[in-house]
Amino acid sequence: MPETALLGERRQDVLVLTLNRPERRNALTVELVATLADHIAAAPADGVRAVILTGSAPAFCAGGDLADLSAVAKRGALAVSETIYTRFHRLVRTIGSVPVPVIAAINGPALGAGLDLALACDLRIAATDAVLASSWIAVGLVPGMGGASYLTRLAGGTRAAELVLTGRRIDAATAQAWGLLNEVVEPGILLDRALELARELAGLPAPALARSKAALRRVLEAGLEDELAVLGAVQGSLLTSEDFARRSAPFRR
Repeated sequence: MPETALLGERRQDVLVLTLNRPERRNALTVELVATLADHIAAAPADGVRAVILTGSAPAFCAGGDLADLSAVAKRGALAVSETIYTRFHRLVRTIGSVPVPVIAAINGPALGAGLDLALACDLRIAATDAVLASSWIAVGLVPGMGGASYLTRLAGGTRAAELVLTGRRIDAATAQAWGLLNEVVEPGILLDRALELARELAGLPAPALARSKAALRRVLEAGLEDELAVLGAVQGSLLTSEDFARRSAPFRR
């Protein structure tokens, strides 16, 4: 993976991490996911008090890189399960367990794994032109990073079913009304607003902030470990299916 696929910039005690594969709409490869988790995990030891995750225009993250995942799928269902469990699920766990807040600054489409990634963050701010979709079903997959669990807890079972089962896209205003976003702002001020919020959080007592995050996570992620354990095997079978090969073909070019 090119070093520029993930950009890191310190803004005093805030770390801004930018997914930087604009030619692939910041789609997640196995290696990018691992690198992102490493940077987030290391942030507190480097004096970081808050992390912002965003993407290079024109997208926040269009999902998993289907060409990269297809290459893994050729090695068989077990290889897929192990990759999802050790890489993608490690990223979800890292965001939840790191003792500093992680803020998603959603600057464009957040689709499939990109939506799951945003939902795994502690807070979400989106630009007015952002769109969100649990688009996994369109390529014959299930939300592989805990998205069904997060959507159910954040938006409720009825809304979650609509998003997961249909893959419907919703705009930022709808997503905020459904409880998936904390704020919606104009595109030109998205990063500034995320930085303002991050600095506000960074100025609070660190031990209390860490323990408050942990308390929220215990509620949000109750049962998530069981869900992730099942997802590794389920996604392994789906990624090696004929449905995935056929439906993902247009996106792998």
